Amino acid sequence: MPDLDPLFHAAAAFFAGGAAASGWTAAVIVANTSFDGLDHGRADRHLRKVLVAAAGFQAALLGIAAGFAVMSGATAAFITSGVAALGFLSNIWTLAPRRDKAAPGARRRTSTGRIVAVALTLMVTLLSAAAGALAVFGV
Repeated sequence: MPDLDPLFHAAAAFFAGGAAASGWTAAVIVANTSFDGLDHGRADRHLRKVLVAAAGFQAALLGIAAGFAVMSGATAAFITSGVAALGFLSNIWTLAPRRDKAAPGARRRTSTGRIVAVALTLMVTLLSAAAGALAVFGV
């Protein structure tokens, strides 16, 4: 299927770029808007829900991008898209409800998971953009 390679490269880049745009929207735009307009507790809960809801969508986009990349022979784009998809899915585990109890007299910090999830989303967003660039060049 050498005639379809440019189309598959473009489709892989399109879907990886969509995942990168979604990651940027969730981690930067929603976070800033939430913490500007809501009190801290509501903004924290809102951002957590957005990150968890977007993670599956972003991983699906990257899975589709990986499929198009492997069909076009862009091995590096395929691997990068797969790793980025797993990175977005790790947000679901990072923000999962915790079952362990805090020690008596100690407070539990709940913001650590959100901070890690936002930082992870930003890093994986860059990886998604790299996957899109690799797909464009057919690498």
